[in-house]
Amino acid sequence: MNKLTLTALAITSAFAVNANAADVYKADNVSLALGGRVEARTQLSDQGKDNKANEKQADISRARLNFEAKTNITDDVFARGFVEKEFTKDNSNDTRYLFVAVGNENNELQFGKTDGALVQITNYTDILNTYGAEASSKSVTADRADNQLLYIGNYGDLTVNAALNGGGETVDTTGTGTTIDKGYGISASYDFGILKAGAGYAKETHDGVLSKDSDNLLVSLGSDITDELYVGALYVNGSKFGDDFNGFELATSYDFTEKLTLSGTYTSAKFDSENDDRNTASLDLGYNFTDYFITYVGVNKQFTQNEELKGMLGAKVTF
Repeated sequence: MNKLTLTALAITSAFAVNANAADVYKADNVSLALGGRVEARTQLSDQGKDNKANEKQADISRARLNFEAKTNITDDVFARGFVEKEFTKDNSNDTRYLFVAVGNENNELQFGKTDGALVQITNYTDILNTYGAEASSKSVTADRADNQLLYIGNYGDLTVNAALNGGGETVDTTGTGTTIDKGYGISASYDFGILKAGAGYAKETHDGVLSKDSDNLLVSLGSDITDELYVGALYVNGSKFGDDFNGFELATSYDFTEKLTLSGTYTSAKFDSENDDRNTASLDLGYNFTDYFITYVGVNKQFTQNEELKGMLGAKVTF
């Protein structure tokens, strides 16, 4: 993700539609917008642990395509349906979003596969094109989930998100069949001007082998100190399938020019089990040739776990 100003953070929290989406069809009270990205990426690793067949260099290119259909119920109230798919070589049919929403200029209610209530809080430090955003260990309900009802409300400088999850989605990666029983989350983000602050809490219960609860308490701060310099911080506390953790993430970005931006994050998280402790640093240098074309290079170093060093080169066209 590119650097987000405080204003852009609020907009991102309110609507999960590609900012570059354009109308491709209009009729009498219905419109269809199309957006997405095509992103060519190659990742290099000194260990190859994240790559298929333990390759030390791998093509991890991807593409995303989204559609939004929108119609007006009244002059002030609209309904819209939104779907976004991600395509890769290994998984050609990943549904990132699929929901129907009803709302107005300042309020929206979504149902389907939606963002969780804590996404607007982790956006404070999720500012890199590559890597980063590792501290929160968000539950599926807090991040993005099926069978979810999400409310987004804008009250001047205050943005509120609240979500209820009806359960049923598989959430573990070990093949044990653990699913969400139910979940909920709530968050608030306030723009004071030069400083923006947010906090949120989410909880998720489970059915299956990993039946212990997961929960997340997040507190964030962000500031555009100058037109060129942004800093953000995230404090995290919670439990992942009963494994308690706490940690933090620091993020900063600097615009050397209107086109060239250097961003970095440092993540630290400590778990009771010590199996998932992490101390990670990431750097990202991006160059925007246009508003729709960016190239970037990223580096990520883990100082715990397998101490892997990774790098990524990428080019992205958005539309």
